[in-house]
Amino acid sequence: MNKKTLLTMTFATSLLLGACASGDEAETTDTNETTEENGTAEENGATEETREVLVYSNSLAGGRQEWIDELATEEGFEMQFVEAGGGEVLNRLLAEANSPQADVAFGMDEAMFFELVDEELLVEFEPEWVSDIPDDANIGDQLFHPLVEQRIFMMYNPEYVSEEEAPANWQDLSDMTEFEGKYRVPAALGGGTDQKAILSILLQYVDENGEMGIAQEGWDEVEAYLANGYQTPENEEQLQNFAEGTIPLSYHFLGGIPNAEEEFGFTAMPINPEQGVITMREQIGVVNKGDDHDYTAAEEFVEWFGSAEVQSAFIEEWGGLPVNEGAYDSASDRLIELAEATDPMEVDWNFVRENLNSWIEKVELELMP
Repeated sequence: MNKKTLLTMTFATSLLLGACASGDEAETTDTNETTEENGTAEENGATEETREVLVYSNSLAGGRQEWIDELATEEGFEMQFVEAGGGEVLNRLLAEANSPQADVAFGMDEAMFFELVDEELLVEFEPEWVSDIPDDANIGDQLFHPLVEQRIFMMYNPEYVSEEEAPANWQDLSDMTEFEGKYRVPAALGGGTDQKAILSILLQYVDENGEMGIAQEGWDEVEAYLANGYQTPENEEQLQNFAEGTIPLSYHFLGGIPNAEEEFGFTAMPINPEQGVITMREQIGVVNKGDDHDYTAAEEFVEWFGSAEVQSAFIEEWGGLPVNEGAYDSASDRLIELAEATDPMEVDWNFVRENLNSWIEKVELELMP
């Protein structure tokens, strides 16, 4: 039977579930019953050779999970999903280290996957499509591989802010009284995009003599940036605020902008600071479940999902810049336009990996309003 699960977790819940993983299983629902409307399992693409795969990801929202599930089911996979922010997914995987539940993890960035490598939570697997990945992008030593490039950058709504009025850099906002309370800042740091907003400032102030490798000026800039911005409450939609001009300055990830522009009726103008913008690649890897585990289904899913054919279809539907060169032509003109308007920032992901958790903890406990 097909089992599909969507678990949206808070940070605390992810740790609780991880600690109890040896005794609890993810809640599942049976979606393969025979009905007049839906037909039999065989008619819907399932076969007797169905392969079970549990995926943990921060890249399933907005219909992505359902899209992946439909195509994967047609390929004979029996899918389950756990969806949460990148930091929350990472923490759950780490908490479950002694009794891993996931078969595949994808969507998190290089730094988060390096943490999984440090804890020996991934197994080596080299899919055939790796030959279509640029060498400088494939940095996971066959333990993880890149799927989609994302850039996280500030943007302004030109209906309410002119190019001349827009800030040149993130930290400029704290000194611009005209935008006090009118630019979006993270309300929490469980998600990868929100974390990158903070890293965009911190990584400009790297200092080996500073606290956790960051000069005091960097911490001061982050605190001022957060203090003067607007944290979107749960009962508001941050993109609607941006479209209406109540919060005309925000940040977003590259792949999500074209769909957001269409849905909310705005045109985003990216801000490209002199140091460039945080550029990361969503990765995929097979979770280590022990020497005696059969990894066939997980490896076949990675082989299928990362292929040029599937990545082309994914990009056409959901956006992003595919790392697989065989899928690059599927990127929309708007995505390419945004990419050409921004420059990648040079980031030492090993440095980020070594300090990210400590940075986030400091910001959450000491600097956030």
